[in-house]
Amino acid sequence: MAAIAAEAGASSRRAMSGSAWSYGRWVSRPAQNRSERTFFRFLDAAEGLLSGRNWHEVSVQEIVRQADASVGSFYNRFVDKTALLRCLDSRLGQECEQTVSALVDELDTCPALIDDAPGMMISLFMRLCSERSGVIRALDMAQKMAEPGDFTGLGPSFDAAAEKIGHLLAEKHAVLKDHSGVEVAQAFRESFWLTREMLLYHPPCKPADEVHRSLLRHFYASLQD
Repeated sequence: MAAIAAEAGASSRRAMSGSAWSYGRWVSRPAQNRSERTFFRFLDAAEGLLSGRNWHEVSVQEIVRQADASVGSFYNRFVDKTALLRCLDSRLGQECEQTVSALVDELDTCPALIDDAPGMMISLFMRLCSERSGVIRALDMAQKMAEPGDFTGLGPSFDAAAEKIGHLLAEKHAVLKDHSGVEVAQAFRESFWLTREMLLYHPPCKPADEVHRSLLRHFYASLQD
């Protein structure tokens, strides 16, 4: 299960590296491949700095230094630091959607895994909240301070992914056949919110496998409400 989750994440990263340019809402498309690589270095540098700090504590100068670039090259790409955070917002949502899509493709080609799919999704949520905790916390804070809809986080992309796998499981899962795809998707949303709350803000003092079982029980219980 963990291996499949890890591979799904790797597939997402590979897909992102070759995907069409999707950040035009916040910045202009780089004119050259080298410039595009620098753009992603800025995103990676900012995310790395967020692993142990809050967004307001990270300066443009630190991001530039971590990316081995110049302040001028930063402002050639971003109006300000907030524009970079919006790009991290977009990237996280896309990666989440692509990761779940990769899992759905895996389930389509290997139906024997269908019954284990809810547990795989919980594993993905736990890995996401562990590996991308800095960005998620930064986006949580930005959403609280910004106008509604300004920062989407996992919003629309996550909803699309949850609905895709929700409808698949409502059709093929031995237990979830009694529920609609919309109900299964909502149960996944609630499970992710709980995962985020537990791992980012109230880390439990128990092993990861026990946390996984607890979250999986919550997923099934939420379908009974």
